[in-house]
Amino acid sequence: MMMRNDVIHVRVSDELKANVESILSDLGITLSYAVNMYLKQIEAKRGIPFDVVLPSQEKSREVEMLAKAINLTGGKEVSSYANRILSLYAQEIIDYETAVFALGRNL
Repeated sequence: MMMRNDVIHVRVSDELKANVESILSDLGITLSYAVNMYLKQIEAKRGIPFDVVLPSQEKSREVEMLAKAINLTGGKEVSSYANRILSLYAQEIIDYETAVFALGRNL
């Protein structure tokens, strides 16, 4: 017996679609296949297969303060050192206070 396929229409920006299709192409899969994988994971996990949460107010405040610290450069290009610190913070390898301290020492 042949399974019937339903069609799902989703509205996304042209830019998002192009970016995602490029990434998926590098992975060797189509957008349609990726959507099927996502739906199968929802079915298997009986929910969204990743956390969907709002950032905490504290984290939002920390990000805002870090952005203010970066703006202390006066619009100049950020050094490679600052980029490394920001990368460590973004990866949650260092905490907010450590990032601000490290950036403050070298701005």
